Amino acid sequence: MITALLFAASAVILIVAAELFTNAVEWAGYRLRLGSGATGSLLAAIGTSLPETIVPVVALATRSPSADSVATGAVLGAPFLLLTLGAAFTGVAVLLRRGRRELVLDRRQPRRDLGVFLAGFSLALLCILLPFPLRVTAGTLLLMGYIAYVVRTLRSSVPDEEMPEPLHIVRWIVREEPHGVLIALQLVIAVGLLVLGSQLFVGALDSVAAALSISPLVLALIVAPMATELPESLNGVLWVRSGDDGLAFGNIAGSSAFQATVLASIGLVFTSWHPGVDGLIGALLALLSATFLLAVLWRGRARGFVLALAGIPWLGYVVAQLVTGGHLAR
Repeated sequence: MITALLFAASAVILIVAAELFTNAVEWAGYRLRLGSGATGSLLAAIGTSLPETIVPVVALATRSPSADSVATGAVLGAPFLLLTLGAAFTGVAVLLRRGRRELVLDRRQPRRDLGVFLAGFSLALLCILLPFPLRVTAGTLLLMGYIAYVVRTLRSSVPDEEMPEPLHIVRWIVREEPHGVLIALQLVIAVGLLVLGSQLFVGALDSVAAALSISPLVLALIVAPMATELPESLNGVLWVRSGDDGLAFGNIAGSSAFQATVLASIGLVFTSWHPGVDGLIGALLALLSATFLLAVLWRGRARGFVLALAGIPWLGYVVAQLVTGGHLAR
């Protein structure tokens, strides 16, 4: 009963938070004169990446016996779920919306965002074989790579001229362009609710995982990312519904670029970076999924049904873990 209530409460909080967040991000992008692609790939991506960044940091700060496994699993599991289930949710949303049943983007956006992910994540995986000093160097290179990605994204951005819907927290008071402080306030509220909703959700999933005796690494690869990646998935669905395809995809692909560089650098420097076979399988599937998405979106458009297929690797991995009792590698 308690678990069911946690699931229900987290769902309500996450839906409200996602609506507040998408609305505030649209206004932030409008005020900063950014295009939808840059707004999704940078502003939305960084904001919604906060939960998955918190997971490894908190795990390492606790110094518990499973901290290293949880942190490593969170770093590897976040892009795995995002590029599979997150992309699949976007595909289903495209299928269900009225009118156009395909995702249409500036073709430079998937090439840029997914290209950064593939390069950064591949380097991070290669570091499994390297000693600590070289991992620190690689982590620095990843951070520099993300800075270069931000600069490139901003330079290629074309401002949107259409004003977003009224800012939700003052929509009945202020009808014209809201002050930047109000936009920032709604963003802070939204991110706080996203973190709260994610924590409630992962608490409920923890109970289920404990009952199934799932190992800490597998828990971090599957359960924690399910909570931390919910914001990106929900935001993507809302933006697809409103026809903002660049924002929807940018939130997912931009978050994956952040995770493959900034988040991966945390793993390289502050963990032993030995994910084991389970973690390696999840990471390789993430690379496979990113390659699939890059191929189908190479020309900047893809049907919703094709995007929905991206969820198959994650579902297969989860089923395999459940069938083997969380010991797929054995």
